Amino acid sequence: MKTLMLAVLLGLFSFSASADNSAGCGLGTMIWRENSIISGLFRMTTNHSFSSQLFGITSGTSGCSQHSIVMREKAPIYYAEANLEELKVDMAKGEGEYVSIFSDALGCPTNLKSDFVQSSKDKYETIFPKSDLSAQEMLENVKKMIKETPTLSGKCSYASL
Repeated sequence: MKTLMLAVLLGLFSFSASADNSAGCGLGTMIWRENSIISGLFRMTTNHSFSSQLFGITSGTSGCSQHSIVMREKAPIYYAEANLEELKVDMAKGEGEYVSIFSDALGCPTNLKSDFVQSSKDKYETIFPKSDLSAQEMLENVKKMIKETPTLSGKCSYASL
């Protein structure tokens, strides 16, 4: 029985050694660079102790790739998809919480929020040329509206992408 247990443990350690990149990214990966079981354990412990892997994935730092759900350039499409009907109403009225927050998601400066809201009302027919418009199509039309509006052009970061 002891021999079997020893064989299983050795097997696990040899698997860990071959899959040494399991710590991924984070502070631990930046500090403990040696490719060994011990440094892998230190990487994992450091990342866990400081939550650096979570922070790195969220912010795109510490050698981590930023997850798409927290990427700033993805925020407008996620917001538009979740709130398309409410955005239609607010843009038609030229006021409202949804269109105001949408301007933030598009990276428009706070002092230009009212310009964005007014422009979306003025250009409503070009933003929503048909009733069954997808969120992606609407977003492309908004991007075009921003570029064509002198007070907004070059100032809302999403339209520059």
